[in-house]
Amino acid sequence: MIQPETTEKKKGFLDRLPKLGRVSQLVLLIGGFLIIFIPLWVINQQQPERQTELKATLANLEKILAVEETPKAKLEAELAQIKAETEVTKAIFPNTSQSPEIIDSLLELAELNDIYVTQTKVSTSQPKEAIGPVLTITLGLKGQVPKFQNFLLALDDKLPTSQIKQLTFTVAGKEGEYDTASITIDIFCYEGSK
Repeated sequence: MIQPETTEKKKGFLDRLPKLGRVSQLVLLIGGFLIIFIPLWVINQQQPERQTELKATLANLEKILAVEETPKAKLEAELAQIKAETEVTKAIFPNTSQSPEIIDSLLELAELNDIYVTQTKVSTSQPKEAIGPVLTITLGLKGQVPKFQNFLLALDDKLPTSQIKQLTFTVAGKEGEYDTASITIDIFCYEGSK
């Protein structure tokens, strides 16, 4: 005998679950959902912090990679230029051991300006505000005030690192007497051998 075809009804999702009661099936579905949802939610909450941290790291790496590497030849050329400038500066700044030559040049400068040197005093100090030692020379001069002024103007060309610390003019009151001056000059030097 031939039986009529029976169409099998497709089972729904709830029908496929193990034979449990409806409440048990609902609790099982909610539990499975929570097991999947909670870890995903926790990971999602951590993403903005981690993304910010990674973006900062990426930005730092991009800065590092964007910096050009200075070639060794360029650095060596800069070093050679600095050494040459240092030697030029050393040539301008006298050494404290050259004080006899400095005094000789001051005496020569006074003689060229028709001034008589009556007194010389030399001392060396190391003030806090100076980079190197300072040679202090005090001169007593006898002559005429305009010649003293010429001496002071020529002093800058002769000793470019000099600075007038103190200057006192005394104008003669009588005919035939000489004007006098007392000049204290600081000459900035460098340390080291020349």
